[in-house]
Amino acid sequence: MSNRRRGVASMLAMLFLILFSVLAIGFYASSNMSAQVARNERVSADAQLAAESGLAFMRYQLGQVDIPVSTTNDAMFPAVTAELAKLLDGTTNMGGKTVQAVNGVVSIPGSSAWINLDSAGKQKFQASVTQSGAFLILTVIGQGPDPAITRTVRIKFQKAPRASALFDYGVASKGKIVTSGSSRIIGQGDPARGSILSTNMTDATPVVINGKEVSGDISIVNPTGSVSYSGASIGGTSNTILIQDHIHKGVQEPDFPDVDTSAYAAYAVTKYTGQKTLDNVYIPANTNPKFTGNTTIKGVLYIKAPNVVDFGGTVTIQGVIVVENGAALDLTKNQLNFTGNVNATGVETLPASYGGLRNLTGAFVLANNFYTSFSGNFGTVSGHIIASKIKFWGNAGGVVKGSVINMNDVQMDVGGSSQVTIASTGTSNYPTGVTFGAKFAPLPDTYVELPME
Repeated sequence: MSNRRRGVASMLAMLFLILFSVLAIGFYASSNMSAQVARNERVSADAQLAAESGLAFMRYQLGQVDIPVSTTNDAMFPAVTAELAKLLDGTTNMGGKTVQAVNGVVSIPGSSAWINLDSAGKQKFQASVTQSGAFLILTVIGQGPDPAITRTVRIKFQKAPRASALFDYGVASKGKIVTSGSSRIIGQGDPARGSILSTNMTDATPVVINGKEVSGDISIVNPTGSVSYSGASIGGTSNTILIQDHIHKGVQEPDFPDVDTSAYAAYAVTKYTGQKTLDNVYIPANTNPKFTGNTTIKGVLYIKAPNVVDFGGTVTIQGVIVVENGAALDLTKNQLNFTGNVNATGVETLPASYGGLRNLTGAFVLANNFYTSFSGNFGTVSGHIIASKIKFWGNAGGVVKGSVINMNDVQMDVGGSSQVTIASTGTSNYPTGVTFGAKFAPLPDTYVELPME
């Protein structure tokens, strides 16, 4: 009986040994599987995070693209390619590669290259941009530590207008701004409207105030540039210590506008032949007229280039003065000179018979690639003054219901006894024909995660 019990005990011991071994193997397999699953989930998450990071990177780049609003679908892809090249070529992210379109696909940084998201290169992404009609299609592939595991996301982008803070300044110039004599730049109703901005980056002193007053603040884009002033009131004070509170360096550069005067050109149907009353008139190139005595301008005065147009005597304007698109930049052959007195009202004051022209509001002068100067009294003008080079001198004075924008990197002067009063409308009122280009914005509803191939 004793031997029989010892045999049963041995059998039970062996059964328990087998059971515990099976359980141990099961626990091992389960733990190993859990570790593998956790690793796969981590690597997949790393790849997904890389794809999302790449999407955020490309979303930023496409948001920085600046193409004309009028760009057609046929011209859009080359324009976007060129803009991405401008933004990315030469950057560390590209690793020495350049943006190029091959068979209708822009690969960033290249079809077989990656942009690293960490110094070790364990997370990376590559992106491609294609076009479908009016849309851009962005595809981003993300990769984690395991090159066999990737995640791909795709989203559509559409063209969207860019905005700019440019019209928040009373006077803005790509070039240096110099005031002299007893000149003043002041804000009507709010001294802050008399603010000025220079985006010049090459001159160590992009703003020189030797005139009497700038009622608002002075801003420059150059973080190491300086503002020179002597005996002037700036921001409401002549105290040299307090003036420093009204000078801002390294401000963000706002976009300068694209100017398209084609909407106005459609109304300028009458050729100038020497008449004193100009009613929706265009001036042919190389006419170089000199207006003396009393001149009346109604509707649109459309000037073709090259032309030097001198306005002397008294000029009564009920409308807008614009120049043709695409004029070559030649500031000696393309000029608008106002030497007499100007009485101006906007197109909105025209009779109902002028139809849709009355809706083309917001501008007084649109003269891209022209030099525009004022030396006489110009009263109150209903709109922005936009030209490639602007000068106020002599006894120029008046109220501008808008901003004064010096479009090119050439010096803008305000001298003599000029008093330029700014009644700016700010960024909420862009004049007709003035845009700030187009960027590309994502369409959130089009976001998809693509399956692994």
